[in-house]
Amino acid sequence: MAPIRKAISRVMRSLVMKFTLLTGMLIFATTLMLMTLENIAAQRETRNLLAESSIARLQASTDRMAVAFAGNDVEFIQVYLTEMMAALNLSEVYAINNRREVLGSAFAEGLEPERLVQSDLAVMALGAGDRRAALGSTTLEVAVPIYTASRRLVGVVFASQELTELVRSRNAAIRRQTLIALFALGIFLPLAALIVGRALKPVQTLTDAARLASSKTLDMRIDVRTGDELEVLANAFNRMFARLDGNLKRIHRLAYVDLVTELPNRERFRKETERVSRKALEDGETGAVLFLDLDRFKRVNDSLGIGEGDRMLEMVARRLSEVTRGCDLAAGRIGEPSLVARLGGDEFTVLLPSIDEPADAARIANKLVDAIRLPFEISGHQVFLGVSIGIAVFPQDGADPESLIRHADLAMAHAKRDGGSSARFFESAMNQSAFERLVLENELRDAVLKDQLVVFYQPKIDMKTGAVAGAEALVRWQHPTAGLLSPGAFIEAAEECGLIGEIGDWVLRAACIEAARWRTLGIEIPVAVNVSAMQFEREGFAESVLHALELADLPPHLLELELTESIAMENPERAIVQVQPLRDRGVNFAIDDFGTGHSSLSYLTRMPFDVFKIDQSFVRDMTTDPHACIVVETILAMAKALKLETVAEGVETQEQFEMLRAEGATLAQGFLFARPMPAHDFVEYTQGGSAKRAVAE
Repeated sequence: MAPIRKAISRVMRSLVMKFTLLTGMLIFATTLMLMTLENIAAQRETRNLLAESSIARLQASTDRMAVAFAGNDVEFIQVYLTEMMAALNLSEVYAINNRREVLGSAFAEGLEPERLVQSDLAVMALGAGDRRAALGSTTLEVAVPIYTASRRLVGVVFASQELTELVRSRNAAIRRQTLIALFALGIFLPLAALIVGRALKPVQTLTDAARLASSKTLDMRIDVRTGDELEVLANAFNRMFARLDGNLKRIHRLAYVDLVTELPNRERFRKETERVSRKALEDGETGAVLFLDLDRFKRVNDSLGIGEGDRMLEMVARRLSEVTRGCDLAAGRIGEPSLVARLGGDEFTVLLPSIDEPADAARIANKLVDAIRLPFEISGHQVFLGVSIGIAVFPQDGADPESLIRHADLAMAHAKRDGGSSARFFESAMNQSAFERLVLENELRDAVLKDQLVVFYQPKIDMKTGAVAGAEALVRWQHPTAGLLSPGAFIEAAEECGLIGEIGDWVLRAACIEAARWRTLGIEIPVAVNVSAMQFEREGFAESVLHALELADLPPHLLELELTESIAMENPERAIVQVQPLRDRGVNFAIDDFGTGHSSLSYLTRMPFDVFKIDQSFVRDMTTDPHACIVVETILAMAKALKLETVAEGVETQEQFEMLRAEGATLAQGFLFARPMPAHDFVEYTQGGSAKRAVAE
């Protein structure tokens, strides 16, 4: 069966064969329909003729029985009916008098007289006194009344006859019509195949052209001259192929060329790296992949605009190409030249197909760093950039483009963390570090879902009275295996994986609920919550804060939100728009780490803030560094002039405390008073007066 199915499948893939078979089916169906209609008409006519002939013979036969009926000659009637059934080829016949008594009957084998004498046709003929007939598909039933010479009704003869001639006629007609249909198919099917084949030849031409086009052979022309829709279609194909040929060339350029810098793009670089690294592995040679990320480019792009940023990328690409070309010429390389590509954004890559030793890659990387350090002239301004470079050497650091690019990227990230404008080789420990960071991020997601985060509270102490005047909410992670982790162990990972906003919202809600609980214990002090850049820049920030207050039933004046100076000053106008609605409702705002950023005095006076938090780096050094002491004094003097509250962070010694109190600081927090503690310990600390005793001492 399988070869037959394959043959049928192969035949049915031919459009000519399909149309030929369809034409043959139409011919056969049309012939069959016409012959069926003719057969029905002929059958009807034949049946009527047979019925009339049988009725006439039956009528003639029954007329001779009138005397026997009148004399009630049962024996004669029985003999006559038997002879009549044989002579006329009847299947059944019987006679009844006008009292419905059976005078005689004859039946074919297998019939039951009890059922036949109840024929309605005989009864109706007897009652009406005239002949009755019923013609079925192949059966004729007739009831003939018997009259005497004086026209008196004496009985009825009922006869049933199978029209066997009709069946033979119908079977013969079917055989004849089938032969005619097959003969028509034999004549017209090859003719139909020939006509369909000629009509569909242009379609085959179009199919061959489409097959060639699928193999990227687009420089062709289809010549079809039929003067109908197929010629129009062929001309449309020709125009389409011409356009596709042009578009394919443009697409090839778009697929492999970066349109801003005209350098090869990521896909082209990946393909070239795959080819070169495979060849190096086969030939036992060494090469390198350099991953470059520009330092400070985002700031320049935001300041000058996207258009000038693209011009800057063009100039960077030109310098990178010039340096690598110069290095190729200086080394006298006869083989493939180095390839510079742009992956996207401010990321570039360099493929060094062949180097004698890894130090060659380092020397080229350092030349690239020095080239990017030189100033760029943009719109009449000198702009300075840096570049961080990661180096992956193949085949030892990887033999496929994905591994090489990933490893070079990891090395670049380490170079950037080291301060940028430098180059680093990939080390296997970097992979382990990246894997650990990935594990940390996954565990942190579980921590958020499984409520493993807890909030600790560090008291803020009034410098004059020693009373607890507030608290700062600080998140901790109760890790299932590593124990309690401080924010430094996971906050950076949370920022990189985008969880910092969700964690910040959770801490805000938890701190508001805890501060509301303190009120029920008679402790009515504000709680300070740090706000991340992701939270602050998000649409609906104010609504989320108000929702947390409403959820906890906490008055707004008992909530203080802390923004770092860099967040507040990155977009001062937006900061004002975000802060003012909440401040109008009573929420307090503090600038955290004040003094470490780049605040503009013009904006500082307009900023709707209530508190300056002096960064702990200044507090820690103020007793030993005169410059740090001057900075603290300046911040306190500025806060006093602006009528703002100040909080000194990181107070750890009595000497620091005394200097801050002497300079007019209002609040302090640090290990001198208490470390961050769980909520229940914070309540005991506040109610026990530990802070007052520490200040008094």
